[in-house]
Amino acid sequence: MELLLSVEPTQRSIHFVDQTITTFTETYEIPNKREICFVIHELVINAVEAMQQMQFTEVKEIIVHVIKDVDVLKVTVTDEAMGIPEEKWSCILEANFEELDYSDRGRGFLFIKHMVDEIWFENLSNNRFLVGIKKVMNK
Repeated sequence: MELLLSVEPTQRSIHFVDQTITTFTETYEIPNKREICFVIHELVINAVEAMQQMQFTEVKEIIVHVIKDVDVLKVTVTDEAMGIPEEKWSCILEANFEELDYSDRGRGFLFIKHMVDEIWFENLSNNRFLVGIKKVMNK
């Protein structure tokens, strides 16, 4: 099963993705559906906020790609913002709850990291950034 969404970086799009992913997880009886919905929600919020900071003159898009195999769910969210600098990737991926500072920003990846089996980042170009997650569904 595969789902591909292309949305504008707006609050309305966040709501649309939330509803679509909720329906997808319920329809296909995906285990841990609340966690999966939360993870995708956080990834889309990050993409929307990053793109809104860029103040584009033309319409840009966020791509949400979900692939469900028998026992694995893979999700990628690609935006057209600058992304996270590569030198910060390991800091984000190695952070833990003891280092949490309760600021308004930066907690999403920490929670996501603990809800999935794998998370990765890719710079696809100077202005296309991808965040991917993998969740084994028999856990």
